[in-house]
Amino acid sequence: MPLKPPRAGEDYPFYCYPSFMQETTLGDPEKVIWSSIRQLVSRGYCSDLAARVHGIRKKTARRYVAANVRLYVQQASEFYEMGSVAKPHTAPLTYYYAFLNLAKALCEFKAPNVHLRQESYRHGLSWTPKPHAVVYLPSERISIARRGVWHLLWEAIMGRRCDVTNPSQLRVSSLFSYCPEVSIEYQRTFGMPPRLLTLEQPTFRYAPAKEEIWTRFSVNKYALRDFLSGPRLITLIDNGRGGYLEVQSPDKNLRTFESTTGITDTGSGLYEAIYPDVLKLNLFTTMEDRAIHYAIPLQDRLPIPLPQVSVLYSILFWLGSLVRYDPHSVDFLMDSSAWILFDGFMSQSKLWLLELMEWAFFRTETRLALAR
Repeated sequence: MPLKPPRAGEDYPFYCYPSFMQETTLGDPEKVIWSSIRQLVSRGYCSDLAARVHGIRKKTARRYVAANVRLYVQQASEFYEMGSVAKPHTAPLTYYYAFLNLAKALCEFKAPNVHLRQESYRHGLSWTPKPHAVVYLPSERISIARRGVWHLLWEAIMGRRCDVTNPSQLRVSSLFSYCPEVSIEYQRTFGMPPRLLTLEQPTFRYAPAKEEIWTRFSVNKYALRDFLSGPRLITLIDNGRGGYLEVQSPDKNLRTFESTTGITDTGSGLYEAIYPDVLKLNLFTTMEDRAIHYAIPLQDRLPIPLPQVSVLYSILFWLGSLVRYDPHSVDFLMDSSAWILFDGFMSQSKLWLLELMEWAFFRTETRLALAR
């Protein structure tokens, strides 16, 4: 049966958040991102953001949010600075505590006074070292434990409750397979391609007559064939509104998919209207050649879909636990060929996690590039 042609409509730029910002800098991108996040220390600015971006209308709630976020961001900043001058044997632990506090700050916008909840005092993850053996990377696992900050962060990003079975396990090697920033290092270490399916020509399509907007994207058919079938892909990206269907592609090397039904703009704006669909795609992003690239993580082997923030946060938790409880394994790994993966994660993925946290705070996709 021949495929249907794609629905007619106007092309709109594709973003993963409701708003978009393009910035260039002559300075250090890391410092620029922190400069943006540190704005939240200002109680007036933070209160305004809570109302304008996160929909917190009650003045009392905004006051609590501003006071609490201020504390978390200040502490996160100090831990991060400590990490920047620490050695590899200790840096992951201080960086983890920096992101633990940033996670609490983000969760505060979703549930004011998060420190009053029991989850705020648990990591939500656990890892047990082996006293008589160094780590064997292919078999290393993290356990998702009792509800903690990890669960609250997942909920803040995904917009729904994290109903994962306790205990569940995450294989560390699988987590690294979803890190586009270190895809080359991952392939060198494990001899396998990352489990990411890059989107080609993603776009939002808009039909003015019906005031409907929907998503359309393509994937390389050979890359798709290496992982799964087209129908299986459709089941992984269900948007809860009829899902996606495959349509005719203008390129014989691509397979094209689009939303089965569009979303009507109710006055909130086109990007706000389509944002829930994008959120359910659970896209992973990376930046190359001053452009954002999007990918679908093929997470059919995980106990629960993980957003990119949760993947990077989980790896950082494991690295922090490793340097805290098992320095012998750290020393062993530094002498192994796998160290290129850890070194790449700490220099690239850690910075991308910081940028993703900034996006989540402001609900804005920011393309930050060096001006030189």
